[in-house]
Amino acid sequence: MDGKSSPKTISKAFPINVSTQVAEFILLASIGAVGVLMHAYLRTPLKMPGHYGVIYMALLFSGKLISKKTYAGSLSSIGAAAMLLLPLGFKDPFIPVIYLFPGLVVDVLYYNFRKLQPNVLFLAIICGLAYTMVPVTRIFITVITGFPYGSLITGFLYPVFTHFMFGAIGGLLAAGSFALIKKKKRII
Repeated sequence: MDGKSSPKTISKAFPINVSTQVAEFILLASIGAVGVLMHAYLRTPLKMPGHYGVIYMALLFSGKLISKKTYAGSLSSIGAAAMLLLPLGFKDPFIPVIYLFPGLVVDVLYYNFRKLQPNVLFLAIICGLAYTMVPVTRIFITVITGFPYGSLITGFLYPVFTHFMFGAIGGLLAAGSFALIKKKKRII
């Protein structure tokens, strides 16, 4: 014995609990999976590329804000990609790969610009940039493989812009809701 106590025995306030970690992992992966299921079954014919980004990025970013894990967005994206391996009616064979990137970009930008995090508008921009990875990835896939995407028929600028706007609105909803909840908790 070296005479030192482990953190678990020093403080009961910070016990090491594997089941809590597993539950958080499952919750974050489920957020991405639920986002994909909503996309698959709540089809809305708006004829605007990226309109589903409002819901998807609001869910993904809510998980990011609730969790203390630096890779929470990536876990949600992994859950989304895993759900997309099931036959849900999507005709795009590359869609699981496409949905891996938004969570990863959220994590990288959120971590690298953490000093600006209290700014709700900046958080919305992070989400907009993250969801823009969907059309950017599709552009690369189209250029490399020739796989046709209907949203890219009119060009690249419009889908990139609409994905950014819808992703930013989703991020604004999540960040605004989170800020409002934190404010109400301080009042109570």
